[in-house]
Amino acid sequence: MQCSCDMATVLSSRQPGRVRARFAPSRLAATAFTLIELLVVIAIIAILASLLLPSLARAKSKARETYCKGNVRQVSLALALHVLDFEYYPVYNVDPSISFANNFWPEALEPYTGMKWTNKLYRCPDYGGVSVDGNSDGAPLGSYGYNANGTKFTPSDFGLGGILSKVAFDDSVHISEQSVLRIKDTKVRAPADMIAVGDAHLVWSPKDLTKELYEIDLPKDNYSGMGLLDINSRNGVEQTAWPGHSGIIKATLKRHSGRFSIAFCDGHVEGIHRQVLFQKTEASLKRWNNDNEPHQDLLNRFP
Repeated sequence: MQCSCDMATVLSSRQPGRVRARFAPSRLAATAFTLIELLVVIAIIAILASLLLPSLARAKSKARETYCKGNVRQVSLALALHVLDFEYYPVYNVDPSISFANNFWPEALEPYTGMKWTNKLYRCPDYGGVSVDGNSDGAPLGSYGYNANGTKFTPSDFGLGGILSKVAFDDSVHISEQSVLRIKDTKVRAPADMIAVGDAHLVWSPKDLTKELYEIDLPKDNYSGMGLLDINSRNGVEQTAWPGHSGIIKATLKRHSGRFSIAFCDGHVEGIHRQVLFQKTEASLKRWNNDNEPHQDLLNRFP
C-alpha cells in the first residue's frame, strides 16, 4: 500500500509534542520582484515625475504671480483712497506745495497701506533685484512702478505723476496756482483703461553705482525697478546699445514668464505680456495716457 503522508507527518508522529514547520520555498520565490520588474517600476516613476514636475513648476509660478497681483491690487486700493481724500494722484517724487524734498509716491500711500517701500507689500516673489528707499541722489529701487509720465519721456501731465516729477527746485522757484503740479482724478477719462501701477520695468544697476547712490554693498550687479513703470525708459534700456540690456531682458523674462501684473485706475488688475504691454499700437499706447489718446508722437525715438 502506498503511503500518502509526507516526511513532516512521519517525524511528528514519531516525536509527540514536537511539530516541525514545513517550508514552501517555491511560494516565497513567486512573491519576490525580479531585477527587470524593479527597473520597470523605477522607469515608470521617472516618467511620471518628468510629466508632473513641469506642471508643479507652472503651478508654483502661477501662485507667485497671483501673490504679486494681490500686492498690486492692494497698492491700487491705497491709490484710490488717496484720490478719494485729496482728489488728485500722488506725484512721482516732488510735491512743492508740501516740500521740496524727494518724497516718492509710496510715501504718499503709506497712511493707507501701513507699509513702507521695503516692506513685503512692495516685494514681488518673482522679483530678483534689490529693494531700497529713494533719496536725493536716486529713485527707489524695488518691485513695483508708477505710471508717472504716460507716453512722454519727460515729466508730463499725461501720466499720473505730475509735470514736476524728477525736477529739482530751489527756494527761488515760483509755483503759480495754474501750474499742473498734480493730476486730478477728473483728468482721467477712462479709469478702466488707464495704467496706474504694476511690475516696474527693470534697469541695470552696477554694484559700484548702487553703493555710491544708496550706500549698500552688493556682491554683484543687479537688475532692479526704479519705482517707475515707463514705456520710454523700458524701450531704451532694452536696446542693443544699452549697457546690460541682455541681463535686463533675461531678468524680465524670469518674472512671471515675461508678464507684468498691472493695476488700472479703476482698481482691476491684469496680467499682460511684455510684448503686448509695450507695443506701439494705438490701443496699447492710449492706456498710458489719462486723456485716453495714444500720443505716439511723444514717444522717444530709439534707433
